[in-house]
Amino acid sequence: MEKDIKLVARYRYQDGYFIEVSQENSAIAGRDYWLCSRKQPKKLFMFSSPYKNQRNEEKLILQHIRESVRKYEEPVLMRA
Repeated sequence: MEKDIKLVARYRYQDGYFIEVSQENSAIAGRDYWLCSRKQPKKLFMFSSPYKNQRNEEKLILQHIRESVRKYEEPVLMRA
């Protein structure tokens, strides 16, 4: 079974980072926020939230961006 998920917005950030905002095609679905980089193909899930308006969305992104960039750049430690 496939979900109909759409990319609904993209916000540019500094140093080649950007945030992709996706939303499932559903009346009750919130939006998912993903940190991406032009330098690497991986994505980092930031948070989910219902959409209220663009100003609120930008404020939420700014609240999460620094910690998300830190996590994105932090190497994953392998356990033996």
